[in-house]
Amino acid sequence: MSRSKFTEYKQAARNFWVPEPHFTEKDYPDLTGKTYVITGGHSGVGLEATKLLIGKGAKVIIVGRNKEKAQDVLKELPDGKFDFAEADLADLTTISTAGDYITKNYPEIHGVILNAGVMTPPYSKTAQGHELQWGTNVVGHQAIMKYLTPIVIKTAKTSPPGTVRLVWVSSSAVVISGLPGGINFDDINYEKEENPSPHVLYSQSKIGNAYQAYLWSKNHPDSGVISVSVDPGNLKSNLQRHSSEFLKKAFNYVLYPAQYGAYTELAALLAPDVHDGEHLIPWGVPGHLRWDVDEGRKGEKGEHLWKKLEGDVKDFVKESYP
Repeated sequence: MSRSKFTEYKQAARNFWVPEPHFTEKDYPDLTGKTYVITGGHSGVGLEATKLLIGKGAKVIIVGRNKEKAQDVLKELPDGKFDFAEADLADLTTISTAGDYITKNYPEIHGVILNAGVMTPPYSKTAQGHELQWGTNVVGHQAIMKYLTPIVIKTAKTSPPGTVRLVWVSSSAVVISGLPGGINFDDINYEKEENPSPHVLYSQSKIGNAYQAYLWSKNHPDSGVISVSVDPGNLKSNLQRHSSEFLKKAFNYVLYPAQYGAYTELAALLAPDVHDGEHLIPWGVPGHLRWDVDEGRKGEKGEHLWKKLEGDVKDFVKESYP
């Protein structure tokens, strides 16, 4: 049964008045010997998640655009507890270098947080002609997962059930796109519309991530890997760098610290009783997606999107990766 618009907006409004986090570092298990991948793990929410995982003994592989430019941040992390694989999610030609590096050096990966993204920049396209937010947030993650998928599935076969997980970072902004199913399937790159809203484009990309969370599991049945989407919350992070000064000041009073977003992501990654296909909301509690998005990803729209994304990345990923 479909949910009312009121219910959808009520959940989105909750993001401005969220109870204190219930699952934090004091609740995390010892992660010594575990390896995790975080895209964008060197800034914002991703950096906070990196620090929390390292604090529990894990090693984190950060996927980012430029290791040299990240040195000011990386030098603050303990030696031997992180690695860096260079890839620009907005340029699919860079993905194989990072994918090959991880594949050759890390036979086990116990979880992935697909956290990197861009939010509301001026309209532009990626190197491969995708609208920038869609190409970075959705297509880029589809490509890097082609390399990580065999490793996480292999790791799940020898790990306690339900402990190897994929966390696809979505957003409360899924309510913005007014299209049925949330995605402009006839013109994903918005080439036919003059001056498309960057907020609508961002919403579409985050809806795309929610589709991917479900579709990955659908297309890898019996993998033993839990795949979920999350709304990390309304947070103070560098994602707002493209917003106007007015919006930055207006929302500053209702945004939460970036670490709270990391609590959401790590609840999805580590908390007990997280189930495949779930959508978690701040700070890591079960929530729901827009009913049409949830229905869309489970039906023909989802099948269409998966085939399209697989086609988008196939020329940039080695054939040996499923």
